[in-house]
Amino acid sequence: MDIKTRFSLEEQQLGLLVNIIPSGAIVVDSLGNILHCNHELANTLGYQLEELADSNIEKLLPEEYRSRHQSLMQHFLTSPAKRQMGAGRELFALKKDGEKIPIEIGLNPIEVDGHTLVLATLVDISARLQANQMFKNSVSHAPYGVLVVSQEGTISFANTSLCSCFGYSIDELVGQSIEMLLPLRYRNGHQHLRQSYTEQPSVRMMGVGRDLTALHADGREFPIEIGLKPFVDENNNKMILVSLVDITTRKRMENKLKETNTNLEEFTYVASHDLRSPLRGISDLLEWIKEDLPAERSPDIDKNIDRISIRVDKMETMINNLLSYARAGNIQSDIRSINIKELIDNTLALLEIPKSFKLTLDISEGQIRSTLTPLETILRNVISNAIKHHDQEAGTINIACHRENSMLHFAVSDDGPGIPEAATERIFRLFQTVTSSERGNSGIGLSVCRRLAETHGGRICVENNSPEKGATFHIWWPRFIRKDTHD
Repeated sequence: MDIKTRFSLEEQQLGLLVNIIPSGAIVVDSLGNILHCNHELANTLGYQLEELADSNIEKLLPEEYRSRHQSLMQHFLTSPAKRQMGAGRELFALKKDGEKIPIEIGLNPIEVDGHTLVLATLVDISARLQANQMFKNSVSHAPYGVLVVSQEGTISFANTSLCSCFGYSIDELVGQSIEMLLPLRYRNGHQHLRQSYTEQPSVRMMGVGRDLTALHADGREFPIEIGLKPFVDENNNKMILVSLVDITTRKRMENKLKETNTNLEEFTYVASHDLRSPLRGISDLLEWIKEDLPAERSPDIDKNIDRISIRVDKMETMINNLLSYARAGNIQSDIRSINIKELIDNTLALLEIPKSFKLTLDISEGQIRSTLTPLETILRNVISNAIKHHDQEAGTINIACHRENSMLHFAVSDDGPGIPEAATERIFRLFQTVTSSERGNSGIGLSVCRRLAETHGGRICVENNSPEKGATFHIWWPRFIRKDTHD
């Protein structure tokens, strides 16, 4: 009997219905003969519609699936019901050109004129699988740890960075409970927290304000930061994406910095109270001794008392310099709008610049919001040094300021003697000068400048103007207020 005349008008109306389904659709009889097929399905598989007429559904199956298909179909017709085909398995269709494409198939039994037909809808999921694969590749090679965990706490995925953090292989983690990565004392509490999260899932950081630690395979704990994101996987399971960062190195640096700052604060306290007070006492005693001495005393006695006074003054100056250096590590919170031209003019107004010196300005930046005092202190020190250490009665100082990405770049150049290459880094250290003969110089000004610059997110360095004379101090200062330096 002709396939087109086997069924009634009702069946022909079914064909019209198939044509209006927006995805690929096909109707087959109990033997797998194709009764109807729409353009979407034919296009997906690379056929003309008429090429599929009078064909069997097995024409659209890869060779390896054909032998079992008829038995599977009879099994479906034994208890026909609407369902997805091959749940949990990868399904493929065969295109006309021989290419196999991944698909999803929905099966719907339909009764027509006492016959059970099967309406199958087909979706090409190549693009979705490709996107999933790209996502997995990206996550697998991410520089931070990534876990995928079910709502029950079972690990279903771990990338290589995470395995490296914990000292496990992927096989040792997948299928295990997430609690195995926690210190023992946290495990019971974590199950309750995990349950609470699954009831109200959201994208957020975990344990904000608390020190989170994880357990390495060797039994040692290490500090971590964790981000959580709920999502639904391709099988409609509710899952949790966990991003994890081992912050051991950062914590060590923070602890070291905290220790350094604590030592500096202790020193500041000692310098302020335990050293200054005795010095003032010595100075007062010297005055009293001078008053009690007879008028007809040896000139050597006055000379020695004066020498003691000079040393006391120097000692007090050194303490004041050290306190300035310590305070340079404190971030200034007085943020204001700064006009760069006015800043330079005000800085120059505070300096004694010989008339024989020529000043040139090259400023292209107008205004920034920043802390004024630290920047002004640095510029005043650098420009003052250019004048003070010049080896000629007349000289030239150039001051430039231009935008450089997120920084302002100040450059203060002179035509003085320059700085020995061996000293270009050393002069930024505490009590270091260009030469040992600079006894009048405390050797603290540039170390304060570097500390001020770095504390506020900037930096400073010096280079010689080779082959020209002189040196140029470069100062980079943030154009924007940043949370990590002004929080």
